[in-house]
Formats: sequence, structure tokens, C-alpha cells
Amino acid sequence: MTFEEAIEWVESTLESKTGKQLTAPEKGILKAAWEDETYRDVADSLYMSVGHIKDLACLLWKHLSDLLEKKVSKNNFRNLLLERSATPTQSPLEIAESDTDQTEDPKGNILIVDDLIENLHFLNDILSKQGYKVRSVTNGNMALRAVRKNPPDVILLDIKMPDIDGYQVCSILKADEETSSIPIIFLSGLNEVFDKVKAFQVGGVDYITKPFQTEEFIARIQTHLTLQQQKHELRREIEQHQQTAEILYQSRALLASVLNSSRDGIAAMQSMRNMVTGEIEDFRYLLVNPVFAKLLGKKRQELTNNSMQKKLLNRLTPGFFEKLVQVVETGEPLQQEFFWETDMKKKCYDLIAVKLGDGFSITVREVKD
Repeated sequence: MTFEEAIEWVESTLESKTGKQLTAPEKGILKAAWEDETYRDVADSLYMSVGHIKDLACLLWKHLSDLLEKKVSKNNFRNLLLERSATPTQSPLEIAESDTDQTEDPKGNILIVDDLIENLHFLNDILSKQGYKVRSVTNGNMALRAVRKNPPDVILLDIKMPDIDGYQVCSILKADEETSSIPIIFLSGLNEVFDKVKAFQVGGVDYITKPFQTEEFIARIQTHLTLQQQKHELRREIEQHQQTAEILYQSRALLASVLNSSRDGIAAMQSMRNMVTGEIEDFRYLLVNPVFAKLLGKKRQELTNNSMQKKLLNRLTPGFFEKLVQVVETGEPLQQEFFWETDMKKKCYDLIAVKLGDGFSITVREVKD
């Protein structure tokens, strides 16, 4: 056992029995006892008087002696904890936050909260045999800490507990964004309508009355586990979709930037086929950059909203439409030069058309030489 493990055990035991947590000076006192340091070392590190540290230590050793039912002091604290860790049997206190019958691939991670040890043993036994990973705690404060440390898939929560009851535990978890989505099933001997209504009002997803039928108990838990797993899967798919949408948006923004800043004329066109024969009758623009639109003497909106492009394409060079049809049907790229008169000047252009889906992309560059 390490000092960290010893501190964790003392904290959980102290909290389960008294509802109190270790303070920084008390942790310093335990560390001094573990590492055989003096109270003066603790006082110096915390800027406190030695007398105050000794008074705190006296109260701490008394609390631990009551809990362990044997005298605990600075001199024997470490040995008692090491002896305890070497003992294979578990005391009732140790059932708090223990994992039982863990499987390599559990059906689900379940946290049971009940102050009666016999109930914990009974539920642990049932669920472990069904292949679930089970953790158990004996009060509400320990439940809150266990959930935040390692969130379970489902919580089985008793209502009547000594420190804070199940309703309060549920309300606290539902008010926390990080734990609000965990399904909570109430297990209680209370069978009044008022109790059930309150359980659902504070955020419970189900209410099982003791005593219960094992088959029904398992079926209800598995139903909520399945729903929770489906929610997780849906959430992952939504996140992946959002990431894909963001990448697509960025890609489109980058593509638009490249197209709009290019000195070449660039366009992409989609085939328009006869619904009976399947032959290409025309093309429609998918995208057009400013240079290409200017070359044709048209506005980009005019080109993208107009599907009648056959005549305009043949104006660029005779038989151009048929050549583009061959690009789509055969997949063979087209490269040629043509002359086009713009701004009262006749200019030479180099053209490349490449198959793109059921259409093509086209790049036009002015030949300066």
C-alpha cells in the first residue's frame, strides 16, 4: 500500500461514518506519521504552531481509533494500514467504492448506492453474475465523489440514507452538466405514489420497489443501459457529422478562395440527359469563377441559373459541345487552343476539359505568346 492509497482509504472510511473530509493539516499529520517525520515539520510547512498541530493530531487519532476499533497513533498508523492491506478479507467498510467480478468486456458500468451492506452484497451478486461491472458505495456523499471520479453508465439509488437522501443525490447530479445525462434508477421499499412522483420529478428514469423480481430488475436495467448506449452513439455520430460539416465548410471556403483568385477561367458542368434515351442533351454549370464568366461576357449568376449552354459552348469553337460530350462518355481529357474575341480584341486561349463525375471541369488560360 502506498501513502496515496492509505489517504484514499482513510478519507472514504471517515466520510462514510462521519460525513467529514480530511483537512490539509490532517493530511499533513498522516503524511508525517507515514514517513516518520515530526509534528514540527508539519507545522513549518503549513505555517502553523506546533501546539495547534498536536491538538489536531490528538483528535484525528481518536477518530481513527474509533473507526478501526483499536488504538491508532502516530507510531503505529503506518503498520496498521500495511497490515490491513495485506489481509485478504474485506470488512464492511471496504465495500465502499469496490469493484466486484470485473469482466474484460462488461455489459455496462453500474454504481449502487445503499447504506445497507446486505443489500449491496445481494445486488452485487446478481449484477456481477449477469456480466456487469459493479461499484458500491454506502452513502450519498461517497456516491457524488464516485460519480465525478468515474461516471457510471447507470446509477441504482436508494432513497433512505443517513447523510443526504437519494432525492438530494439525484438533484445534485442532475444539476451538474457533466453528470446530468446519467440515468438514475431508484430502488426503494417506499411504495407510495408520492414517493414515485417525487423520484421522477428530481430526474429519475425509473422506480423499482423492493422486493423485486430478479428477471424484471435485470430487464429494466438493461433497457436503460441500451438507451444510454444509443444516446452515446448518437452523440458520437452528431459530433462526427459536425466535424465533417466543418471540414466541408472549410474546404468550400478554400475552394472558393482559390477559384476567385485564379487568373485562369475555371468552371465545372453537370450533364443533363434525356430521361428516355439517356443521351446528353445539354450541360448546366455547377460553379463558375469570375475569369470564366468574364470570358463569356456573362454574369456568374446568369450562367449558373441557365441550363441552356449548348449554343454558347459551340460559340467558343465549332463542335465544342460534341467534344465535351465525348469527354464525359469516354473519360478522355480534351486539350485544344481556340480564338475568342473579347473587348474588341481577338485573343488565343488554351483549354483543358477533364471528366468530373457525370460532367467535366474546364480550365481556360490566355496564351500571351
